[in-house]
Amino acid sequence: MRNGGSEMVDYNYTLIVSQYRWSRHQFIVKLKQDFLEKAKAFAMELMTYKRGKEEAPWRKPVEESLGDLTYHKEDTIYPRYNINDAGDIYFINSNRCNSLKNEILEYAEKSRRDAQGYKPKGMAEDIYEHHGFIEVSEILKKYFEIA
Repeated sequence: MRNGGSEMVDYNYTLIVSQYRWSRHQFIVKLKQDFLEKAKAFAMELMTYKRGKEEAPWRKPVEESLGDLTYHKEDTIYPRYNINDAGDIYFINSNRCNSLKNEILEYAEKSRRDAQGYKPKGMAEDIYEHHGFIEVSEILKKYFEIA
């Protein structure tokens, strides 16, 4: 597949970052031919989990909130996709795992900085309820193979 630029790039890996407030969970997965299909299904299930049972009435339906996964051409794999919803989801594609490891370190540092300072008790409980690592990783494993 052609990437978002003019040259042909075979992406091998994707860093998936799920963010909810200051909490970020990150996974490097193998990129396969059905990436866009799997990314959309994964994002829809993850957003449903992160939104919770009492969804805000002003929020768009999950299918309409897939951000870059719906804005970009379907026959092209772009280096990055962003979804802004109940917490963000990022898909960062690369042909090298090492470059994605550097991204992980940067996001880990952002999480550390964001978690500093006073946070109302309810926010931490909200993260616990809507962004548990086990729950996020179980959703991810339904769609992707961890590298």
